[in-house]
Amino acid sequence: MLDTYSRRVVGWSIDSTQTAALVTNALGMAISKRSPESGTIIHSDHGVQFTSWAFTDRARKSGLVPSMGSIGDC
Repeated sequence: MLDTYSRRVVGWSIDSTQTAALVTNALGMAISKRSPESGTIIHSDHGVQFTSWAFTDRARKSGLVPSMGSIGDC
């Protein structure tokens, strides 16, 4: 995960496939490193891992607002 203001990598995870657990782990790392304020927007593409219940639930429970652009924007 990339902080778009500082351009720093704030969360990452490695696996052989792109799964909801992969991005949820990276999100957890980013949250623990940055302690974002409630209402912070987290933008992603429409990949199934980002639209999963696990990822969106983790984001919302942390006060983050999930955002996705139109298809083809990212």
